[in-house]
Amino acid sequence: MGQTASGRVMPIIAVESVDKARNYYVDRLGFEHVMGMVGKDGKLDFCTVVLGQARVMFARGPAGARPVAGKQPVEIYLEVEDVDAFHNGLRKRGVAISDPLTLQWWGDRTFKVLDPNGYEIWFYTNVAEPKPPQGAKLV
Repeated sequence: MGQTASGRVMPIIAVESVDKARNYYVDRLGFEHVMGMVGKDGKLDFCTVVLGQARVMFARGPAGARPVAGKQPVEIYLEVEDVDAFHNGLRKRGVAISDPLTLQWWGDRTFKVLDPNGYEIWFYTNVAEPKPPQGAKLV
């Protein structure tokens, strides 16, 4: 059995092809494959991938469901140890960066990748204290 960590969250994301999602996250983004189950048709029904402590599960969408084109309403915000090094590693692999490295007002240095299913993944490292925009109030 795996090690339990109270509070760990693993989103389950429906995709048209679990195999394609798995391959993109493992081969292109550097995640590790943890577990999957092959269906009767020889294709993955689901799989779990990890990057550090972050876990994501991909599962087949409902039977007969049509994939929605374009950016999906769910985004993944994933912390990495060194966002600049991670960014450079992905660029060397030829991964398309959808939003460049940016220092956000909340203190995170971020960049984004849009996966083949339209899910946007933010990679970040916290590098500074928040500096809200003029007139904004943090609560």
